[in-house]
Amino acid sequence: MLDEVPALSALRAALHHRLFDRLPAPGPRPEEAWTVQILSERGALRATDAGWRPSPPMAELLRAREDLAALVEFTALAACDMLRHGPALSSGVQAFQSRAETFGFFRYERARGTGAAQIEDTAPWVAYVTALSRREAPVLAPLMPLEGCTRLLEIGGNTGVMAEALLARHRSLHATVLDLPAVCQLGRARMKTAPEPRLSFLPGDARDTAWPEADAVLFKSVLHDWAPEEARGFLEKAAMHLPPGGRLIVCERGALADEPIPSGLAAAANLVFGPFYRPPTVYRGWMEAAGLRPLPPLSARLDMTFHVTAAEKPA
Repeated sequence: MLDEVPALSALRAALHHRLFDRLPAPGPRPEEAWTVQILSERGALRATDAGWRPSPPMAELLRAREDLAALVEFTALAACDMLRHGPALSSGVQAFQSRAETFGFFRYERARGTGAAQIEDTAPWVAYVTALSRREAPVLAPLMPLEGCTRLLEIGGNTGVMAEALLARHRSLHATVLDLPAVCQLGRARMKTAPEPRLSFLPGDARDTAWPEADAVLFKSVLHDWAPEEARGFLEKAAMHLPPGGRLIVCERGALADEPIPSGLAAAANLVFGPFYRPPTVYRGWMEAAGLRPLPPLSARLDMTFHVTAAEKPA
């Protein structure tokens, strides 16, 4: 549904105008006829005696409507940027960044406060990252080498979806998510209906906020946001922070040059960040240089290949 223009446009319109909330209906509004036609041709809607209804696969997607809406909106934004400004990549990453709206979507500076306007500006990109995490966590959580660890610190853990998945697998584990204040507030709000007592949020900036004690530090889809010297500095800080036997874990998509370029409109959501993805050997080298002992690498294929690069601090 996200891989071609008519379906993406129709699904975005249906979600925006809450079409699915008005079903079953004998017929669409005149202005929605094209939306219903496209969605029915793509198998998202089906005609019944009572009128149009979501198909079973579409009904399943609608169970997580907020996630679906977040994915649809970001895919549309990224696809527009790649189509309109893709040639700027030939002039360099900075030329593309200065034109593409994608990078303005992640308004990190607004997330440093918790006022109503700041929460409103932060919520869209936090919702998108949360939607991705819900899809990724079932596949990636089993790859994280946390056996024997009791205190996990996740840097940039967003609303805690990955941390929750790890806590479910490791019953003796406690986790702290360190993220910007507005993100932590949204994370706490997400968990109000089903609180996890072993998960806490620490509002702050990982560069200058004191890190709590931990025997495992996780960077999941965070380090590609940072320039090499800053990303390496985070790993060096983690290496110094860990006790002997502690583990440092990096989970990131691999470099585009190392795998087939994904196709379809949905691929735009990753292609806009393509220049920033690094081979896992880069993180492994930084860990070794920081005095850590590498653990066996693991990977899993999702929208792209995710690599889990981990190391242990020698006793």
